[in-house]
Amino acid sequence: MKAKVLTLNMDLGIKVLQRDVHHPGFRLEFDCIIYRKQLIIPIKASTFKKCNRKEADFNKCLRNAVQDALNQLNKAHPEVGLPSLDPFVYPVGLVRVGKGTSVVQFTHVFKHTSVKKFTEFSSLKASMDFDTNVLTLEIEYPTIIFNFDYEIDGKILTIPIKGQGPGQIHLKNFAIELTFTLKEENNYYKVANGNFAFKKMENVWFNFENLFDGNKELGDKVNAAMNENWKGIFEEMQDKYEKINAKTFTGIFSKFLEKVPARELFGEP
Repeated sequence: MKAKVLTLNMDLGIKVLQRDVHHPGFRLEFDCIIYRKQLIIPIKASTFKKCNRKEADFNKCLRNAVQDALNQLNKAHPEVGLPSLDPFVYPVGLVRVGKGTSVVQFTHVFKHTSVKKFTEFSSLKASMDFDTNVLTLEIEYPTIIFNFDYEIDGKILTIPIKGQGPGQIHLKNFAIELTFTLKEENNYYKVANGNFAFKKMENVWFNFENLFDGNKELGDKVNAAMNENWKGIFEEMQDKYEKINAKTFTGIFSKFLEKVPARELFGEP
């Protein structure tokens, strides 16, 4: 059955066309923003909490809104450009990481990388500085689990390591900080710069299956050596992993910002 438009209002002062569309199966209400003769139809993130920048406790509201959004991201929300975060599948099919300088003397490639427990955080802080347009998120996790297919070749310390197959990495009791510098264009925010940083890490656990063509004895020894030297491995590779994640999450947040107008995110300036 064809949808019927029940109401149609045009406010020439603020240049907003409001429509209320009714269908026997649903009701859809939206604004068409006319900006510099361009018609923009934003998709309202109706399931997510909103915060007004003029609120006295804005950052508290922002923290609660981000927490609520993360809790909803156990499934994808394509209407606002957000993927599922549990599991989260890295959009780049192949991640190639070069050698380090001392402990990590091997190159490794991760394919089909997915992450579990990304929505199961233990604490979260959020703040937005409207003078600099910098959004900051600080999130602590008890654990998350990476699953992937790998290719690896080289040495860890003086021990040869070579193989390909399935693998896992567990990060335990750690914290991350995400910062996004935003700029507003045509009523939408864009990410001018995005950063990702590990702020603390209690432990990293590695398990690479099928090392040395399935030689279990050698594979167990190499996995044990990696787990004994996890801190040196992590510290040497931290910068590389932070750059990969900065690019990944900047891309995700940018897609979200393309869908939701700035005034819907934070209210009118």
